[in-house]
Amino acid sequence: MPSMTIEKAQCADAATILAIQKRAFAEEGRICNDWDIPPLTEALESVADHIQHQTALVARDGADIVGSVRGIALGTVCMIKGLSIEPARQGEGIGSALLAAIEAAHPRVARFELTTNAVMKSNVRFYERHGYRVDEFTQHTDTITLAQMSKAAAAQARACNPVGERPWP
Repeated sequence: MPSMTIEKAQCADAATILAIQKRAFAEEGRICNDWDIPPLTEALESVADHIQHQTALVARDGADIVGSVRGIALGTVCMIKGLSIEPARQGEGIGSALLAAIEAAHPRVARFELTTNAVMKSNVRFYERHGYRVDEFTQHTDTITLAQMSKAAAAQARACNPVGERPWP
């Protein structure tokens, strides 16, 4: 069986990252009857730019990318974006591993923030299990309520610097 790793995304990964993101968020589009949400409308150039200028991580099962996450560090805050897992691989702990890895990749921040669609209750519960709390709900459209969530960075996470390829836990 191939070993699972989490590593920095490469520019050549952009198309695969975007394709997985679109498959992963398709259910949200169907439930909300709204296909005009950022994960479904994001351009390939945006993903490639993020890989080049911010933090982008991928989970690989052997040579295959099965998930990704991105982080945008702004001072003492890291905005988490685009946590996406191949739908057939959801529920295997890949999302938890990617979330932990993106947090660990930003050892100098004091706080992590993200936005998720509150209509997707399992997404809110997922982040709550990982220490995030809802700071605010915003009614975005008739069918979309956004949950702005955050958590303080753990002191031990700020003390380490685990950058690079990591084996699956």
